[in-house]
Amino acid sequence: MTNLLRHRSTRAALAAACVGALGLTLAAAPATAKPGPPQRGPITQSLTAVPEVEGPVAESGSSHMWSTMDRARVPLDLAERGYVEEEFFLSGTANVYDNAGGELSVVTKDVPYVNNILVRRPAKKSDSSGVVLVDILNASNGFPGEDHWRRMWDWAMEEGHTVIGVTSKPIQVDALKNFDAERYADLTWDVEDVEREPIVADPANPGSFNPFMVVPGAEEGLAWDILTQVGTLLDSKEGREVLGGQKAKTVLLMGQSQSGVYLNTYASNFHEAATEANRGPVFDGYLNTVGAVLERPLRQAEKDGFVTVPGSEPGLDVPFITVTSEGDAGLFGAATLAEKDLPDNRRHWQVPSTPHTDLLSTVIPADEEIYQAGRLPNTQVKDPAFREALNPYPLEPTIIAAAESLVSWAKKGHEAAPSQWFDQAGGALVRDEHGNVTGGVRYGLIEHPLGRYLGAAAPGAVYGSADLISAEEFARTYGTREAYLELIAEFDAGQIEAGYLTEWGAEYFQGVANTLLDRIGVPASADDDAAGTPPGHDGTPPGHGGTAPGHGGTAPGQAKK
Repeated sequence: MTNLLRHRSTRAALAAACVGALGLTLAAAPATAKPGPPQRGPITQSLTAVPEVEGPVAESGSSHMWSTMDRARVPLDLAERGYVEEEFFLSGTANVYDNAGGELSVVTKDVPYVNNILVRRPAKKSDSSGVVLVDILNASNGFPGEDHWRRMWDWAMEEGHTVIGVTSKPIQVDALKNFDAERYADLTWDVEDVEREPIVADPANPGSFNPFMVVPGAEEGLAWDILTQVGTLLDSKEGREVLGGQKAKTVLLMGQSQSGVYLNTYASNFHEAATEANRGPVFDGYLNTVGAVLERPLRQAEKDGFVTVPGSEPGLDVPFITVTSEGDAGLFGAATLAEKDLPDNRRHWQVPSTPHTDLLSTVIPADEEIYQAGRLPNTQVKDPAFREALNPYPLEPTIIAAAESLVSWAKKGHEAAPSQWFDQAGGALVRDEHGNVTGGVRYGLIEHPLGRYLGAAAPGAVYGSADLISAEEFARTYGTREAYLELIAEFDAGQIEAGYLTEWGAEYFQGVANTLLDRIGVPASADDDAAGTPPGHDGTPPGHGGTAPGHGGTAPGQAKK
C-alpha cells in the first residue's frame, strides 16, 4: 500500500484528532496542566468540513440538469456505455482568504454557500475503477464549462472512472439561475444581501458581455474551501451516496485554462494546509491542462477582469502534471513556458502544434442550452470553411496519458515520464523548416508532418490553423495513406512505451491523420473504413480496445529531465 492510499484509508478517523489552528501559534501549557480539548481554528474547521448533500436532484420534462448529455451538441446515450449522470447540491460554509506576506489568513469566515456538482459514474458499482476525476469547471465562457469531460469522456468511460464537475465561480451560478431559476434558486456564493440582476449576453452585441466580470454581492474566493470540501466529501460515508455506493480510491483534481490557474492557486496555497488538517492529502494528484504556471489572488478584485499573478510551483507530497499547448504561448507569453528546474514530483509536458482548445467537441451543451443560460455559443463552428481551416492536431492524447500517469504515480509510485519543453530562442518558440515548433512531446503526426500546424490561428486565438501539403507532395514524400498511417503508428508506439501516450491516444491520432489525409485528397486504402473524422467529433467513440500497430522501439528526443 502506498503512502497516498494509506493516508486516504485512515485520515477520516485521524482528522478528529487534529490539534491547533493552522497559521496560529499556541502558547505552551504548564507541565502540570491537564491537556485540554483539541484546538480547531477557522482554517482547520473549514478544510476538514464535510458539506451537506442534497440529491440526486430530480429530472423531469420541465427541469433538467445543466450540461446533460441528452442535450449535448450531439446527444450522447450514457446508459449505452453503462453510465449515469446525476446532479447534487452541496451546502456548507467557506472562508474568504488572503495570503499577504505568504501566509494563509482568514478575511471573512463561515460564509454560507450552496453549490452544485455534476457526477458521471458507472451505473454498477462493480464496474467502477475507484478513480474519481474532479474537474474545476471553467468559467471563461461565463457558464460552467466541462472542459476535461469533453476531452476525456470516451476514455474515462472505457476505464470505469467517475468524473465530477464542480461549479467554481459566481458568474457560473448566474448562468445556472438564468438557465432554470426554480431548479437553481438555492445556489449562492453571496457575501452581501444584494438583489440579483440577471446577467444576460446580447447576441446582437457579443462584445458587450464580459465573462470575467465580478458579480455584485458574490465572492469568487469561496472557491478554495468549496473545492476542499468536495474532496472531504468523497472520503466520507456521505460521499458513497454521491458515488452510487462506490469508494473513491484515487482522487485527482483537474483544471483547464482559467480553471488551470485556479488549480495552480489551490495547490500552492491550500494543498499543504488541507493535508495537515486532514492528516493526509485530500487530492492524490493534480492535472493542469493549458493553465500555464499562473495563479490568481485568493479573493476577487473590486473591478472586472481576470487578474493573475506569477505561479510558484512548490514541491508537494503528491504528483502534479501540467500539459501545455503551443497556443498557450500566445495567451500567457512564451516566457511563462520556459524550461526550469522543478520539484521531483512535478512535470511539464509541452505539446507542439496543439491549439489551446478543441472547438469541435460533440459533448458541449447545444446552442439552445447556452442561450437559455444567458450566454453565447460559438457559431463559427457551423461554417464549413471555418471548420475546414481548423488545426485538428489534438492535445487529448497527452491529457489522457498524463491522467493515467498521475493515477499510476499515486497508486503504485510509478513516476511519470520526464518533462518535455518547447525549444525557445529570444523569448519566442523555435520553428523548423516546415514551420512547426521544435521540442516538447513529439508524436508521429509532427515527426512526419502533413504541413504546418499552428497552435493559434491569430495572436491570442484559442484555436489553430493548418496549412497542408498538396496531394502530389504527399505522394512524393510518403507514398500511400496506408504507408503513412503505419509510419506514424510506429513512432507513436515508442511514445506509448516512453509514457507520453496510451493505446487510446494512438488510436485517436490515427483518426486525426485520416481526417487530414482526406483534406489533402489522399485516396483511402481499400480496407480503410476509418478515414474522415477524428474520434469523438461525430458522436461516436473511437474503437474500443484497439492496439496501435508496431509496438516496440523508443521515440527519439524524449530523454530530457
